[in-house]
Order: sequence, then C-alpha cells, then structure tokens
Amino acid sequence: MIIKWDDSLSTGFDTIDNQHKEIISRINKLINMTDDEKEREIDKMLRFLGGYVIDHFSNEEEYMIKYEYPGYDAHKEEHMTFLKSYSNLKRLFEREGATELIIHATQNQAVEWLIKHITEVDKKMAAFLKARM
Repeated sequence: MIIKWDDSLSTGFDTIDNQHKEIISRINKLINMTDDEKEREIDKMLRFLGGYVIDHFSNEEEYMIKYEYPGYDAHKEEHMTFLKSYSNLKRLFEREGATELIIHATQNQAVEWLIKHITEVDKKMAAFLKARM
C-alpha cells in the first residue's frame, strides 16, 4: 500500500513532518520495487529504518520533554513498541535472509504503524506543543 502524503498526516511541525515524509518516501520506494530489487534492498531499508527512526523518535521525545507533554510516557511506549517489532524483523532477516514474509512484514508494519502513529499519536502531541510554544 503506497502512502500518499496529505494534510491528514501533517503535524504542523516542519522538522517532524519532513522526517515523516522521508520515512514515507523510503517505504514507498521499497513498495514500488520489483521482487528481485526488494530482496537486494531490504537490508538497506532495515538499516535506514533502524537509524533514521531512532533519530526521529529522539527528536520528538526532546520536544515532549522540553515542553512537558503530559502524554510523554504513552508516546514513548509507542516508539518502544515499534522498535521492538523492528528488532524482531531485523533478527529474522539476519537469520533467514530476504524472504517474502520479511519483505511484506516490513512494508506492512511500517505502513500501518506509521499512519496510525502519525494520525492518532503525533497529531495530539503536535497540538499540545503548538499551544505551548
């Protein structure tokens, strides 16, 4: 499922939105590849997600701490849940290689989690932060 950026995904914070757009762009690139390309590129995608998403989460968490966001603990737990799932996928990939299951799980997990997280969790945080800034 290709993710199309629109206003429903915007938090109103350029830094956070630009990071979300980059994550979406990479996921869409993976989705649009042929199966042969996906097998070669899944390692790059997993490495990218591992580094970029951690940086992105840290950025959001810094804002939440700075502005004393009351939903910080729950929001951080969402991040931790994603990172645990990501770690499981990475270990599975390292053990079994680029199987169809891993390719589809990476795509589905990233797409479903990201859209839900942005629209339900990040938007609440952004509304709070905007009011505090």
